[in-house]
Amino acid sequence: MRGRPSVFPARAAVLLLAAACSGVDTATTSQENALKATKPSDTTIVLTRTFAAPRETVFAALTRPEHLRQWMHTTERALVACEVDLCVGGALRYVYQRSNGGKLEVRGVYQTVDPPRGFVYEESYDFSPLRLLASTVLEEKGGKTVLRQTLGYGSRQGRDEDFDGVASSAAEAFDRLEGYLAEVRE
Repeated sequence: MRGRPSVFPARAAVLLLAAACSGVDTATTSQENALKATKPSDTTIVLTRTFAAPRETVFAALTRPEHLRQWMHTTERALVACEVDLCVGGALRYVYQRSNGGKLEVRGVYQTVDPPRGFVYEESYDFSPLRLLASTVLEEKGGKTVLRQTLGYGSRQGRDEDFDGVASSAAEAFDRLEGYLAEVRE
């Protein structure tokens, strides 16, 4: 991930939650459970995906380390550390290790926590000056959960430089999450 560092005020979390619920999209998909990645404004990416699981189950899978360790990895990186203090002002920390031994750290501080409806946190990285505000809203519809994650960037350039990587890694991660949720339901 590349981009310029930016800092968002706490009230930006409210604005991002509103944007996440606005329904403004620049792309569509015919498959309900396929990831939809859009650019509804100059500084945001919105990721939308439907999961065949209740909202409480999806919320737990997104916020509890014992669940995150089961699905939040990629084919190139293992999740070797996962810490979550799920409260306003609490921190999250994920450490990934590549097959060559190199590590990547993702950090965040929660600004809003509203179980099981969603959460907002500011995210930063040990490998990039980029800072973004991530807002996740979960809406239950007919026993399924619609996840809408809005990523707020400090600039259009930062958003554009990050878009392809975010869309592909989110698609892979959410596919893994869907598989994990299916195992949990069985």
